[in-house]
This record gives sequence, structure tokens and C-alpha cells, in this order.
Amino acid sequence: MKVFVADGAMRSSLSIVRSLGSKGIEVDVGETYRHSTSALSRYCAKSYVYPDPRTSTDEFIQWLMSLVENGDYSAIYATTEAVTLPICYHKERLEHHTRVPFPGYEQLMLTHDKGKTLRIAQNCGVRTPRTVLSPDISDLTEAADTFEFPVVVRSRCKNLWLRGKFTTMNVAAGNYVFDKDALIRQAEAILSQTGAMPLVQEYIPGTGYGVELLLCRGEPRAIFMHRRLREYPITGGASTLREGIYSDALREPAVTLMQNLNWHGLAMVEFKVDSRDGTPYLMEVNGRFWGSLPLAVLSGVDFPYLLHKMIIEGDIPPGEDYRTGLRSRWLIPGDIAWCATSLLRRQNRLSTLRDFFNLRDLNDDIIAWNDILPTFGAMMGASRDLTRVLFR
Repeated sequence: MKVFVADGAMRSSLSIVRSLGSKGIEVDVGETYRHSTSALSRYCAKSYVYPDPRTSTDEFIQWLMSLVENGDYSAIYATTEAVTLPICYHKERLEHHTRVPFPGYEQLMLTHDKGKTLRIAQNCGVRTPRTVLSPDISDLTEAADTFEFPVVVRSRCKNLWLRGKFTTMNVAAGNYVFDKDALIRQAEAILSQTGAMPLVQEYIPGTGYGVELLLCRGEPRAIFMHRRLREYPITGGASTLREGIYSDALREPAVTLMQNLNWHGLAMVEFKVDSRDGTPYLMEVNGRFWGSLPLAVLSGVDFPYLLHKMIIEGDIPPGEDYRTGLRSRWLIPGDIAWCATSLLRRQNRLSTLRDFFNLRDLNDDIIAWNDILPTFGAMMGASRDLTRVLFR
């Protein structure tokens, strides 16, 4: 049995490679450049360089079709939207040659488009922040008088697939606005870039939580939950440190939403728990592998292997037992960037350094002494990203 894992630079892809490879499954890895993080793993049998789907989706799909036509792969996996979206769009073509463990494109868009997700959540009783989706700028200008600032302004999609190319939207501090003029400027910027009006939401103070699920036609087969402890950007972004938890108050709305979507496969439902009264509010749904996947595997929920078994065998028995309290961080470069930014912004720098160097019961998403080479791949990838940002 052999599988192909795309997005070799991603830590979630490395988690898939290690999970399936340690079970005796032959794993090939692909990325847009050589020596990616996952390609250097001891569990990678062969690595490929493919056309960048962010600049030419058609070339990437043609390359992937050629691979699966000749490679005898039992399944293909991906972790980024830049790869997952085109695979889902061409799912029917690809499934003539291999298994695609993702929903079809139309169903995936129910989670990719936040406007659609929030509408479904509201219809099935899942609590969401107050959200306004105005048809145009003039309507938004009138509605802005009713807002209590600050508010959050965000594109309906983090990544847009337009004319065969990807555009990644800014999800950093610019999304928080504190007055009407800033709201209109931000909305106009998103409208000009995407051609669609953004979502405007009330700001919910509190901590972010994730509920990760594997479902078989809407019914849970595995579940895991985590609490975000640190994230980068520090104003809201990917988690760089998180801890495994369990909460019935989070499980119920997450399962309800995914059952209403009749979801088949993996998803992570993100909530923010209001620090004022403990109410969980739905933020978004990732209908694919997520960045904090290594913590779930570490805690006893091996989502990559469970998904693989389900798509090969048709179904698996349900199970929800796992170990809580374990912590895992994304050191290179995520938590390093969190530390650097926090030192620049915080008054209590000693507390920041104490938190950063607290290694008690701490695991890493990438660094593993029995598979050390991916660490160097992550360092090279971080250097590539930094160089691209500095000289763009």
C-alpha cells in the first residue's frame, strides 16, 4: 500500500507522513521545492517537486494526474487550501485512479466560505458572533452606526482561488477596527481585492479552542479538543502552543454543526470562549487537516491513520478516548516569532522569557529525536520564507 502526501513543508503533513509511515505504509512526499520538512523524514520513501498550485493550478493538477495514473497510490493527502481546493474541484477525475479523502468542491465551500458556514450554524442553533454581511459599501456605512466598536472585519475566505491563482488574505491585526472610518477603509480594501463584501462581526474577548473530528457521513468516529495558549500573530493567528482538553460544552455544538453538514472526513471546528460569561462562539470551520494535528496524534487520536483506515475499509468503530493535559508547540518558526513579537510589545519581558523557556511536559510539532532531519528542513523552510518576505 502506497500513499502520496502533498504540502511537504507543512508540520501537519509531517504528522501524516510519520503516522502512516510508522504503520508500514509507503509514503511519497511532494512540495514546490526539494528538501522540504516532510521529505527529510525517515518515513518518506520518495520525494517529488511539483508546479506551484498558488501560481498555476492547471499545471499542478496535470502533474498530479500524471502521478496517480502511473503511481498506483491508494490515496492522496494534502494539508493546505492551495492544494486541497483544486484537488476537491477535480476530485471526480482523480478518483478514477486513487482515493481522495476530502469532500467534493461544493461541500468544501460550505466551510471555506465563512458566510455560508455561519448561516448554516445559525440555522441549527450553534451560537455565532453577531455578523453583518452588507450587500455594498453604502449599506455598510448606514449599518456601521449600530455597531459597538471594536469590530472584526474579515474576508469570507482566507484564501481565494481566482483565475487559476491563489490570493492569501491578511488575517492579522488589520482585521480589528475601532471606528467607522477604519471599518469602511478595511471593507473597501477587501472588496477591491476579492470582489466580495467582507463579514463584519462583533469582537468576542476570550480564548480560542479547537474541536477536531473524523466523521463518517455525519456521524463522529473520533474527536479531540485543544485550547490555544499562544498564537502568531499574537493578535490572532495560528496556534504556536496548545494543550489538549475535553469539554461537553464544545463537543455538542461542533457535532451538531458537522451533522447538519453531513460531513464525511476530517474537520476542525474553531470556537472562541467568551471570557465574560464562558459562552462558546463559532469562529470558523477548517474542512481539512489542521496545523495543530501533531498534538492530537500525541494525545492518542491518530487522525491520519484513522482516516486512512476509514477510506480503505469504508468505516471504523467510534471512539473518543484520549489523554488530556499534554502540550505541544510549533517552535520553528511559529513560537520563536511569538516570543520575538511579545518581547517587543510587552512590558514584562521576564515573564515572556519564562513562558517561552518553560519546557515542562512540552512536546514539539516537528522536533523528534528519532526523526531529526525534518528539523533542519523546517529551518531551511523558515529561511526561505523570511528571504521571500524581505526581498518581495
